[in-house]
Amino acid sequence: MAWWIRFTAGCTLALSGLVTPASEAWAQNVQIASLTDASFGTIASVATNQTASQTLCVYSGVTNYTIRATGSGTGGAFTIGIVGNSAAQLPYTVQWASTGSQTTGTQLIAGQGLRFTPNPLNLLCSLGSLFASSASLIVTLPASNLSAALAGTYTGTLSLMVSPN
Repeated sequence: MAWWIRFTAGCTLALSGLVTPASEAWAQNVQIASLTDASFGTIASVATNQTASQTLCVYSGVTNYTIRATGSGTGGAFTIGIVGNSAAQLPYTVQWASTGSQTTGTQLIAGQGLRFTPNPLNLLCSLGSLFASSASLIVTLPASNLSAALAGTYTGTLSLMVSPN
């Protein structure tokens, strides 16, 4: 069996619908960078959770930011599926940590914003530093869902929206 999730977000957020600033000037206050597509590869064992985590950079020029995640499932649910087989849906969970290199974080609920305080390294993110790593995105395919999955290639999209507040 093979599963993969494609994460979507711009390297730098702008007023393209991914940022919800109070004014255009606020758009300069948030950025997300170093977000990449992730693959779970071929999953040989369905007995354990399968986790893909990545360190990325979120810059907020204000005190806090809100992260909102939406999946490509019905109603924005966090699910991946086999193309052409709407019955083959596999739920996943999403966690966010406001520090880099984490394997656990705060559980996100699809479509609901959650407020975080920026990591001090966020300033490096705004400068485009290669050393900046201010947040972690953790996606998990729970073993309880994997055991019932049909064989196939699963795809989906996870969209992240960062808003200053």
